Formats: sequence, C-alpha cells, structure tokens
Amino acid sequence: MDVRTKDIAALGRRVAAHQDAALERLARPSATDRLQAIYRKEAALSLRARAAPSPRRLGFALAAACVAASALFFAMSRPSDPLTSLMYRVDGSPGAVGRWVAADTSQVGLDFSDGSRVDLAPGTRARVTEVGPLGAGVLLERGSLHVRVVHRDDTRWVVAGGPFEVHVIGTEFDVTWDTEAEELAVSMSAGRVRVQGPCVEPPGRAVAAPESVRLTCTAPRAAAPQAPPPAVAPTASPAAEPPALVPSASAGAPAPAPPPSPPARAEAPSAVVAPSESWRSHLAAGELGEALADVERLGIDTVLGRASGAELVDLGSAARLSRKPSVAARFYEAARHRFAGSDAAAVAAYHLGRMAFDGRGAWAEAERWFAVYLAERPRGALAPEALGRSIECARNLKLHARARELAARYLAAYPNGAHAGLAATLAGGAD
Repeated sequence: MDVRTKDIAALGRRVAAHQDAALERLARPSATDRLQAIYRKEAALSLRARAAPSPRRLGFALAAACVAASALFFAMSRPSDPLTSLMYRVDGSPGAVGRWVAADTSQVGLDFSDGSRVDLAPGTRARVTEVGPLGAGVLLERGSLHVRVVHRDDTRWVVAGGPFEVHVIGTEFDVTWDTEAEELAVSMSAGRVRVQGPCVEPPGRAVAAPESVRLTCTAPRAAAPQAPPPAVAPTASPAAEPPALVPSASAGAPAPAPPPSPPARAEAPSAVVAPSESWRSHLAAGELGEALADVERLGIDTVLGRASGAELVDLGSAARLSRKPSVAARFYEAARHRFAGSDAAAVAAYHLGRMAFDGRGAWAEAERWFAVYLAERPRGALAPEALGRSIECARNLKLHARARELAARYLAAYPNGAHAGLAATLAGGAD
C-alpha cells in the first residue's frame, strides 16, 4: 500500500469517526419505540395483504360505513354530548328550528340526536321552537304527541300546549292539547313530569307514572250553563203548565177566561226555550259542533243578543273549528261589544288574532288583536302565546326593531317559554 492510499484510508476513518460522534449526539428513539414502529409496519403490511377487493368484503365495508354514519348522528345520546341546532330529523330528513310539522293522515316522528323521540299522531300540528345544549322545546299547536326523552342529570325539555308547559327530565308520556275544550291531557308511561301554567299553583303539578291528568284554565265554561236552569225549569214541560194554571184560575166560576192567555204565552216559550236549552246543554258538555248546529237552526242573530260572554266565545270557537271564519268573527265581535272589559272579551280578541294569523297570514291584523289581548290581560292565561305570536308577526313583517322589543319582553317574562328560542335569536340582533 503506497503513501497516497494510506492517507485516503486515514481520512476515511476520521470522517467516519466524526459522523459516529454526530449520530451519538442526536436523540434516538428507545428500543421499545423502535420495536413498536416495527410492529405497526408489520400490521399495516398484513392489513394490505388481506384487503383483497372481493364483492363480499366490499359489501361488509359499506355496511360498516352505514353503521358508523348512524352511530355518528346518534352519538349524542351519551351524557357528555350536547344538543345543537338542527340536530333532529323529521321522518329521516333534517329538521329546522321553528318550522311547523304537520301529521295529516299518518304518524310523523321527530328523532333527536340525544336519542329522544317525539311522535306526532295523525291530525297533529307542532314545531320545535328551541334546540340547545341541555334539551329542546316543542310547541304543540293541536293534537297529540308521544314523547320519549332520554334521561340525563341536566336535561331541560319543555313541551308547551296552550298556556301550559310540561317540563321533562327523562321520561315517556303522551300529551294532548284539545283546542275545542282548551284542555291539556297528560298520560304518563314512565318517569315523571311537572306541568306549569297560569292556573296551576307554583311550582306546578307533578305527574308520575302511571298517573294521568287533565288541566284547563277555562273555568267560565262550566259555570255559564248554571244560569239558564232556573229560568228553563218552570217551562221545561210546557204541556204541564196550562193544567196547573187552569185549576188555579177555575177556583171561581169563570173557567173559560184564563185559557186564551196561557196558550199564547206557553207557545212562544216552547218554540224558543227548547232550542236554547239544547245548544246550552251541548256547550256544557263540550259538544261545540252540536251547539253550533242548534244555534244555526234557532237563528244566530237571536243567540248573539242572549248568550253570555263565555258562551259567545265558545260558539265562536265552534264556528272557527268548523271552518266558518265569518260566523266565528260574529260571535267574537259580539263578545267584544256586549261584554267589553271582561275575560270573554279579551279571549275573543286573542281568537280574532289567531284567525288572522293561522287562517289568512294577515300578520299586521293578527298582531293588533294580540296587542289588544295583552293590553287587557297582561297576565292572562293566553299571554305567553299572544306575545310569542306577536314576535312572529313582527318578524314576518320585517319590523326588526319591533321584533327585538317584543323578544326582550318575552324573555323577561317567560325565559323558558315555548318561544324563548326564537326570542333569544331576535333579541340578539338576528333578523
């Protein structure tokens, strides 16, 4: 080996020594880490080797993907997962907060991402008014719901029907709002709820399975029919009245003189009082359709001048539910004019607003009537719904300042009410 070759070999050794020293200074993974890396690499190679694209394996993969997608949507059934907007589905399609859902001829199901479910019976109309981190709010316009809420320690669900609110933690129950009788019915299958309302003593009525309750704030309906019986009772049997009068008059000699007068007086009451008694008895039984039919046979003008305020409101509701809005308006307006300042007049104003709202979409007219009700009965049983609908009217009319003002009033008075979600959105400045 010549001198040049020795020098090159020595240079190579020095370079190798410097490289070894540099490598020693670098942070190297431990033996355990290197082994784990080797295992991961081997596992990846094994998976790729087994992943032959056969049709059977492809089908299994698609099925697994579907299961994973379903699990992703319903993962919020775990207590740590909160609800957020739009996290519910209407018969499989995405749902939206504030949108009406109608079950016309068949049941409609609402599936929530916390695992809860609300089924609308045929003929039911409802909407989800709020979806938040702790639960949801559902407004029942009419009909029946079957509600199953998954229990969590901090659940806050509210189902509203008319002036009532059913507060739920975790349970299963049926709730019905009867628009004719203005009555809420709750039937428990499991758990317990608390029903609150203007005619329910605070903190509300607790209802536990298997209990069922019916609640209404319309006490005048039961009391109104009590007035007619004393006046009707003497003439209830017109055939018996003339014989009673004739003997008393025939104590003296002139027996023929009395008969001409009693028949004249007896025939008029028998033609008028009998139908009157009929429609009133139907109202007392909550049979609004039958009562309206009797009134139409008797003559609406006759009843407009003789019915009580509560009866006029009930007959207006009967006509409204029979899709006779012009007839309903006559009864409601008669209650307003004849019984100004009464509860019946205020309720009539609310229903006039409701007809404009639901029947014609006449938002300005509807809000005027709701404002009348709120002015006359600011703490009335229908005040939460009247104020909530007023917010919707202002929003639909694009009166943003008015909507924010009404929303602020609503949140101050009913922070957990059925329209609280909409009010919070508008009060925050959203259009």
